[in-house]
Amino acid sequence: MKKIIPFSHRSFCFLAAPVLFSTASMAEDDHDHGSTDEEVFEYSVGEFNPITGEGVNLGGFLYPELFVDLTGGIFEPGTEPSDLASSEHDPQREAGVQAIELHFDIDLGEKITGAVDGAGFQLEDEWEAELEEAYLHYHVNENLAIGGGQFLNTFGFQADTHLHAWNFVNQNLPNGRLLNEGELITQGGELIAKIPDWNTVATVGAGGVRTHAHAHDHGGMGEEHEEEEHGHHEEELGHGEEDHDEEEHGHDEDEHHEEKEGGHLEADDANFVDWVSTFDIKTRLPFDETATLSASVATGENGFGRDTTAYGFGIEKVWGAHDHGNGPEFCDGAFLARSEFIGRHVGIEDELGNRFDGDDYGVSTSVLYGLSESATVALRYDWVSGMEELELEDRHRISPALTVYLDKAQRIRARVQYDCNHFDSYGTVHAAWLQFQIQWGGHGGGNHNH
Repeated sequence: MKKIIPFSHRSFCFLAAPVLFSTASMAEDDHDHGSTDEEVFEYSVGEFNPITGEGVNLGGFLYPELFVDLTGGIFEPGTEPSDLASSEHDPQREAGVQAIELHFDIDLGEKITGAVDGAGFQLEDEWEAELEEAYLHYHVNENLAIGGGQFLNTFGFQADTHLHAWNFVNQNLPNGRLLNEGELITQGGELIAKIPDWNTVATVGAGGVRTHAHAHDHGGMGEEHEEEEHGHHEEELGHGEEDHDEEEHGHDEDEHHEEKEGGHLEADDANFVDWVSTFDIKTRLPFDETATLSASVATGENGFGRDTTAYGFGIEKVWGAHDHGNGPEFCDGAFLARSEFIGRHVGIEDELGNRFDGDDYGVSTSVLYGLSESATVALRYDWVSGMEELELEDRHRISPALTVYLDKAQRIRARVQYDCNHFDSYGTVHAAWLQFQIQWGGHGGGNHNH
């Protein structure tokens, strides 16, 4: 949740959290937190509901929310969920706990707000926990806020959105590939400025990068599949010892040649690893206040000891929003379209000191339609280009999804999604997902913006 909202508060009534202009928000969301008595918890009748958690607070300034995402999938034989993941937050198992998120909003009055967010993820063979955000903002006035700590750096529409607020089961491909697995977690400071006359919000951030402790091959399934096919082919040929010796000799020569050329390069080293500075600007079109333009840039040191520069632009528009007393809300009969482009220029240096550059790009486009106050259908198309220098391949993905809240309080959410993935080297891979999300605390119904 970024803390100063530049425009009217716009929420998706039927989703688990996406708020229109969510990454442009700069003010504290409207909350009905109940009494502010100096007790640890508030249990007043009509204010705190122990079943749903609505109205709960710690000391009148700390407001907790808990989200549990349970996800399972069906895949083609020989395909693992981790083969299709572009980030550690994507499902990693055929069935299990995709994430447990504990979020705290901090409200110390009109001047100081903040948040703390921690999450646990069930990976293939282990659990991983991390502190994603812990920051405070000081609101100089209604148009300017400064702050610091650890936060999801603002970059376009998706980058500072927590998993429980995603429109789909998995991360957008361009964000997962080009922006540190979709979360540019920064330990430093940021300045958020609202320019009311221009309907514009500008965010500047800088600091050290908190990297993920694991390594993924985000090039896709192609390289792994080719290795398996190569090994299977050799077994079928039934080489003798002499042929095997020749193969080993040839392999040694290949290794020597590879070392001479600089050795194997890790694709993850293209990410930001030391420091990063970012600038993001969002503005409503002067002739259409339902459309927002976004432009972003980030630059910093990568794992090769050189610099990576990421840049992006996007557009988002909503039709048929309704006003239920809290500003225009995207509900029954409304339609939203969003498209975002991200590119990256990577400076590369191999082990022998040879320097060269690489570029890759990606596009994510999605549309959402409100079937009712509690259900929506969505369709997303993702594409990322190949980068020959790091053996990253071209990948396409089409993802239709249906999201439904199963209770009147909109705290139990079910989502069904199908993914059609196409890799250059491997071909087409299909997957289907079923996800349940349970929320405790907050307001439910996705009326939540991080």
